[in-house]
Amino acid sequence: MIHKEIEVYVDDMIAKSRIEKEHVQVLRKLFLRLRKFQLKLNPAKCTFGDRSGKLIGFVVSEKGTEINADKVNAIYELPPPCTQKEVQGFLGRLNYIARFISQLTEECDPIFCLLKKPNPGIWDEECQKTFDKIKHYLSNPPVLTPSSPDRSLILYLAIFRNSMGCVLGQHDESGKKERAIYYLGKKFTECETRIDRWQILLFEFYIVYVNQKAIKGSAIADFIASRALEDYEPLNFDFPNEDLMYTATTEEDSQEAHPWKQNFDRASNAMGNEIGAVFLSLNRDNYPFASKLDFDCMNNMTEYKACIMGIRAAIERKIKVLEVYGDSTLVIYQLNGEWETRDPKLINYKAGY
Repeated sequence: MIHKEIEVYVDDMIAKSRIEKEHVQVLRKLFLRLRKFQLKLNPAKCTFGDRSGKLIGFVVSEKGTEINADKVNAIYELPPPCTQKEVQGFLGRLNYIARFISQLTEECDPIFCLLKKPNPGIWDEECQKTFDKIKHYLSNPPVLTPSSPDRSLILYLAIFRNSMGCVLGQHDESGKKERAIYYLGKKFTECETRIDRWQILLFEFYIVYVNQKAIKGSAIADFIASRALEDYEPLNFDFPNEDLMYTATTEEDSQEAHPWKQNFDRASNAMGNEIGAVFLSLNRDNYPFASKLDFDCMNNMTEYKACIMGIRAAIERKIKVLEVYGDSTLVIYQLNGEWETRDPKLINYKAGY
């Protein structure tokens, strides 16, 4: 029922409906739910049949959502801020009603600059104009109408140098007049500002910028395996946090001078565990291998699995000289015999190696 037929905030609860007949059904359903869980209401604080009421600082009615007049008056009567704390207090009041103010972030940019560190600005004529403009806007604030599921939504977007603003709207029942549903604004960080400029430049070449999903930084094997190229330039395997796990010698000088290299790693997420290994041949060619585990296991177990899979593949291909690299300190030191293997779950993996 929550967010569909009732709204709850701490100990306040409102049952809502669009028509009177539907409202009676909602109340009956609500009372049955309260009786089921043995909850009681204070009759002195209950009202029925209201067509408008206050909810968390806003006035909700059949017209839509409005700003509480007390909130507007509190901002309207504020004197110009004199200290940084007063500036923060003023912006905090605006942030509470930001959904009602069009392009708030862009309009208040001169005031936001006063909070920049380490050199905050001073209250000047531009800040005063912004301060007065916001007050004038709030003298006749908009009414946000609820969205209707049977009509299309309209989104207007405005991009500025340091911020962006948008308004979500919808046509009324006549289809000729647009009503605002929500205003939203965002101030860009320094990095986001640079990304937007690059995105505009890339539009010339029909290239669309897409944010990269977060990936595990050590999933080198998966990354290389999915992007292997014929003219691929090999990576530098001399990582400062990795140790040489295994070396072997051979009578052939050419192979001794240029041994094969193996880099193993694993990746885990909600979909499961995957292991991978990449071989770098004598001719500097890359040979990726990957496998998915169909059982749950610890991170160290997957590291062992990845290492074992790579070494078995090297044996099958009769590779005589191999350097093995990995980012798991535990696995490397245990296989080198420098650390003792005490976990019963890992003993069998070490024995298999």
